[in-house]
Amino acid sequence: MPKIITKAKKAAKPKTTIKKKIWFKKKAVSLNKIVEEYNSGEDILYDQEMIPDDVWCSRCYARLLKRHKLITDKELKDLERGLDEILELYKKGKFVLKLEDEDCHTKIEDYLIQRLGDTGKKIHTGRSRNDQVLVMMRWFLKRKAAEINKKALGLALKFVKFAKKYEMVPMPGYTHMQKAMPTTVGTWMGAFAESLTDDIRLLNTITDEIVDQNPLGSGAGYGSPFDFDRDWLSKEIGFKKTQNNVIYCHNSRGKIEGLVMEACCQIMLTLNRLASDLLFFTTQEFQFFNIDDSIATGSSIMPQKKNLDVAELIRGRTPTVLACRSEMTMNIMNKISGYHRDGQEIKRPLFLGLKYTMMSLDAIGATIDNITPNKKVMVDSMLSCPGLFAAHKAFEKVKEGMTFRDAYREVGSNISKIDVTGKDIDRWLKMSTHQGGTGNLRLDKVEREIKSLMK
Repeated sequence: MPKIITKAKKAAKPKTTIKKKIWFKKKAVSLNKIVEEYNSGEDILYDQEMIPDDVWCSRCYARLLKRHKLITDKELKDLERGLDEILELYKKGKFVLKLEDEDCHTKIEDYLIQRLGDTGKKIHTGRSRNDQVLVMMRWFLKRKAAEINKKALGLALKFVKFAKKYEMVPMPGYTHMQKAMPTTVGTWMGAFAESLTDDIRLLNTITDEIVDQNPLGSGAGYGSPFDFDRDWLSKEIGFKKTQNNVIYCHNSRGKIEGLVMEACCQIMLTLNRLASDLLFFTTQEFQFFNIDDSIATGSSIMPQKKNLDVAELIRGRTPTVLACRSEMTMNIMNKISGYHRDGQEIKRPLFLGLKYTMMSLDAIGATIDNITPNKKVMVDSMLSCPGLFAAHKAFEKVKEGMTFRDAYREVGSNISKIDVTGKDIDRWLKMSTHQGGTGNLRLDKVEREIKSLMK
């Protein structure tokens, strides 16, 4: 008797749990995974680093709710305890954002609701994720700007120390890529100390006057029907002042971050110039500086190679930071007033620009610690080029009574006859006693200015 083949029952599909979003209304909706990943994919990587910033601002916001009697003393204690738990989990690497969390704001609120029930549901009263992300980013920017400030000030002092150590070591000065006039290693490095100090002042001004203002309390961009004391909240968080207009709070997203990146661009431009000089002056044709093996790389095929790759990378990463600034600026163009989701796209260039700036400050500092000027090579290079001293010869004739233009023509017509010794070089360099000249660099003054910025 033939066997009767029965149709096998299809195995039941395992039920997938749908994470209920805080913005779901009547029912949970299974989101399209492609869209969900596109919306939140990389953004959660940046939010992960800013969890402590969001927790701190949420803690202060809970205190505001208590101040306005929207929660009780016990509810505030419970919320703060819950936020402490989140920080502890974060420090242990156990509070990690997943794709379905959307962002750190939602994950934090979800945790509080799961732990505290109705109390957790009150933390978002009068608040929007829109002003949450603003205040979190603003507080993060303050923190990062302080880190950059510290690194940059330390590097500026290192520049001054190097300049003092080699203050009167002679060095050719260049214009149009040609030897132009004598200068010193102290003058050369002192230039970078002052340049970086200006960059720090710019960063400090942007941070103190623009970044250091609180946008929290602006809601989704149009306020809320509560008489919140936003100035009190600003002081509680630690902001210098309150960002006033609720629409401008949201319109400033990207603009303020872009200003911080502008300061980073200026720092990188200073480092880029120094890196370019080092690459130029350490070539085999120049050999103005000796490079310690600890900061050099070699070649896989050429045994003789000793490369200053760190300077090349600083040179290459500078345009990357400038591009980050441009990307952020372009992100905020052509948008009407209010919040826009694509504002999250500024996080990627912001994080990259901040990272490269801080890494470059450390890298150039390590480089300066491991180079020394080759005085003999530089002096020989100067003496082999009589034209380098033509201007000084002309100035000597001016001091004897000749007009400058006549002295210029006479010396210029007899460049090959210029005879200079090492003692002449030292004498001329010391004679330049005007402010900022080789004989009057005022490095102590520059050092005092840098230290005053540390206070």
